Amino acid sequence: MVTLTEDQKTSFGLEFVTKYLAGGFGAMTKSEMDILIYHLISESEDLKNKSNYEIANKLLIPESKVKSLQLNAALKYKQANHKAVLANIVSRITAEMNKPEFESGIVTITIENPVEQRELEHALKSEGRNIEYGLNKELFKIKPIALFELVASNFENREAEFKAIVQAEIKDKKKQKAILNNALTFPQKLKKVGEEINDKAGMIRLLGAAIGPNK
Repeated sequence: MVTLTEDQKTSFGLEFVTKYLAGGFGAMTKSEMDILIYHLISESEDLKNKSNYEIANKLLIPESKVKSLQLNAALKYKQANHKAVLANIVSRITAEMNKPEFESGIVTITIENPVEQRELEHALKSEGRNIEYGLNKELFKIKPIALFELVASNFENREAEFKAIVQAEIKDKKKQKAILNNALTFPQKLKKVGEEINDKAGMIRLLGAAIGPNK
């Protein structure tokens, strides 16, 4: 059983009736009703920020059904914030990079939320990058520099914001000059970052700045 607060119960009732009757009484199919109900209870303490395994156990349904509900509820009732999703993924990747055992140039993280998967896949494909999976499609493998390029390409004022980050986080003036060379296109500048910055600490600083509070 999913526990709701009194405010959540009131909100659930009002929104359910409104949306259920929107197309006429009885017009909503069982599948559509399931999606609506999942959307309405997804912010409850029992489900919010829980793993698909935990949600499946709570709702007594397979994890595949949980993922289907998550994706359909997001598409129908709550469109994903693309930048917020990328920022969340970057935060998790930098956390992995901060672990002492991290030495490889590739980070592997688990992304089981289908909404996050969809946003990351779209972002990578939009930049012409291949998607590399682990043993299953919930395991993503990505180079930190590729993720930085991805986030930087989505800046609203990308040239100005990119320049500010490079100047603030890369102290070596020679490297700054090489990266910010006006003769380079923006994609070439991003590529230059990877050539000039290859240490873990430097990459973590760049990623952290790229998803800073003002982004």
